[in-house]
Amino acid sequence: MISRKAPNFSAGETLLFEVKNQRHNQSQLKDFIHFIKYCGRRGAIRFKHIEENAELLGNLTLKENLLLDLGQRNHTELKLCDLLEKEKRPKLAQLAKEIRNENSYPSQASFEDKKLISLIKVLLDKSEYLFLEKPEKNLSSKLQDLFFEALMASKEKYNQTIFITSEHRNLWQKYIDKIVTKSPSGHFKLDDTLQSFESSNITPLKISADKFNSKKAA
Repeated sequence: MISRKAPNFSAGETLLFEVKNQRHNQSQLKDFIHFIKYCGRRGAIRFKHIEENAELLGNLTLKENLLLDLGQRNHTELKLCDLLEKEKRPKLAQLAKEIRNENSYPSQASFEDKKLISLIKVLLDKSEYLFLEKPEKNLSSKLQDLFFEALMASKEKYNQTIFITSEHRNLWQKYIDKIVTKSPSGHFKLDDTLQSFESSNITPLKISADKFNSKKAA
């Protein structure tokens, strides 16, 4: 049953979920969906989801993993960045240019390259909701900036609502519209970001570049 006054959010907003005591690799997918239902949304939910590990199909190369989302089963000599330019997704093409070896298999690729492919796969989708769990993890500062640009471009193009969890909330401060918290009883609370960031007891983390090197385990 819906709370007396359910939280309300609008299409096209970006919401940060403040998750306390989250275990490593514990998926927040159920919380995302529960929150949408808690807010009174009914019917099917069209979403794309990426977990912290951002797993890929191990028997396909990085390029082949992405070709599936592009609807191309046949091999092509074109580089991924060129294919994405043809799809009129220039921000995603910029991300693809940073991949060292798109023809490597996931077991051979760096954490950074695998994360880039997984993020591009998510941002290719036109779903109403994007559920992103620690999407900045394993990315250098440069690639974080490129990802943020690509994410905001996708959001504006398709009016997508974005749900995010992150260990580094200060990275998201200028992109976030609202913050979601969940009480031990299971009730959700929605706050505007300015008030939440000012009153929160959680100190924003200061990130150094070496915390996101591509060899760090997912």
